[in-house]
Amino acid sequence: MLFFICPTDFLESIIDSTSGQEKYYFSSLGNSVAFDANAIEEIKKIITEKGIREISFVLANDNCIVSDALGNQEFSEIIGLHRFYHALNKNKKRTDVSWRRSNRKHLLLSYHLNNKIKDLKHGLTDLSMDQITISGKIYHREQNSFVDIYSELICFDYVSLN
Repeated sequence: MLFFICPTDFLESIIDSTSGQEKYYFSSLGNSVAFDANAIEEIKKIITEKGIREISFVLANDNCIVSDALGNQEFSEIIGLHRFYHALNKNKKRTDVSWRRSNRKHLLLSYHLNNKIKDLKHGLTDLSMDQITISGKIYHREQNSFVDIYSELICFDYVSLN
C-alpha cells in the first residue's frame, strides 16, 4: 500500500499497526503535493516496482497545517503552501452558505483529498487503473479511527439559476 500523508500528523505508526501489508509513504505538508512530471514518474516507479494495488490519501482531522490555513495562517510563508492555503480558504467561504459548521472540516478535507485523488489519477492515466484502488481517509484521534472521505462530493465553482 502507498499512503500520502502529512508528516505533522504522525500517522505512520498508527497506519503500520492496521495490517501486515508492506507500506510505503509519500509525505507533504497538509497533503499539498504537486503532481508534476517528476513526482508522477517516481510514483509510477514505486507502483510498478512494489506492485502497489492500493493508494490512500490520509489526513488527521486535527491536522495543524489545515487548521492553520483555516485560521491564523502562521505557516503561510512556507514555500509551496500559498496555493494550498488559498484553495482551502476559497472552499471554506463556499461552505459557509450551505454546510453546518460541525461537518465543515470533514467536507473541506474531503474536497481537498478528492482533488488530490483526481490529480493523481490524471497523472497515472497510462497505468492500468482498474487494478489500483485510490481512496481518502480522515483520521479522528478522539475515536482512534479512520473515516472515509465524502468520495462522491460535488462542488461547483459557481451556480447560475435562470
